[in-house]
Amino acid sequence: MRQEQVLRHWKILLKLEAHRVGMSPKQLAEEFRVSERTIYRDLLTLQDAGFPFTSEKIDGVTHYYLTEHPGLTSKLGFGPSELLALYLSQGILSQLRGTIFQEAIESLLEKVNAILPESAREYFRELEASIIIDLFTRRDYRKKSKEIQAILSSLRERTTLNFLYFSPARGELERELDPYCLWVMGDSLYLIGYCHINREIRTFLLDRIKKAASTKKRFKLKAGFDFRKYTEESFRVIRGDEKYEFELKFDPKVSFLIEERTWHPTQKLVKNPDGSITLKFKARGLEEVKSWALSFGELVEVIEPKPLREQIKSTCERIFKKYKGE
Repeated sequence: MRQEQVLRHWKILLKLEAHRVGMSPKQLAEEFRVSERTIYRDLLTLQDAGFPFTSEKIDGVTHYYLTEHPGLTSKLGFGPSELLALYLSQGILSQLRGTIFQEAIESLLEKVNAILPESAREYFRELEASIIIDLFTRRDYRKKSKEIQAILSSLRERTTLNFLYFSPARGELERELDPYCLWVMGDSLYLIGYCHINREIRTFLLDRIKKAASTKKRFKLKAGFDFRKYTEESFRVIRGDEKYEFELKFDPKVSFLIEERTWHPTQKLVKNPDGSITLKFKARGLEEVKSWALSFGELVEVIEPKPLREQIKSTCERIFKKYKGE
């Protein structure tokens, strides 16, 4: 089954769920810009997979709509498109393997499979083979189950967390933290909260947290804390002390890559006459922007801020020295 076909099936289910009086094959064909024959095949495939369809004529035109089905929607409490989303979510949550989040999805899907007809299970097996969700790197949190349980307990009870934390600069240090939220960013888990040592809100990589234990000390969230505002001020994760205005000019060869994504909530793109593109945004800290800019090599020029431009220049000079004698 091709990816475009699977996605169209999902959209068909969404449309039919939204239109209780149903839609005609012609309407669906116009909506998805395919032939009516293709829509008939899609409906037949979904029906064979166990999704409950029926049809009736309205003003001489056959309309298809979803009905309740004891073996599929009534027992589960959600609709067919939600069931498709559930199966796709297990691929997305594979980045959290070893955590209770992935285990919960797997357990839920086992219960779902127990009441699905074989035709539906076969359909979802094809779905899994058609849409592959993978990551460049993956963490394995199976060794962190005790720490995760302690963190979740502290988050739930609003109690201070005690743990041992390793940082490259300071080594291992015992800390007390009022945990505000657990943040999934990329392939990693981060814990954000008020650090009693630094007396400010900090971000901690879960991989470096050891011997975590929830205490009985209650705490209140710091007044005015806004997760979105806090995380959006950094480029990715590391939150620097000083805020900068960044301006990076990308070569025409990679300008399309810059246009395809949102790199920062404050970004502004300027298309230049020569085909290059200038990216502007505001963020705290230089390190993450520096490593990101260096990944583009000679295809990007840092215009602002000046301290970053100097750091890039110095790094390139050191790199050149390493290869100069070859």
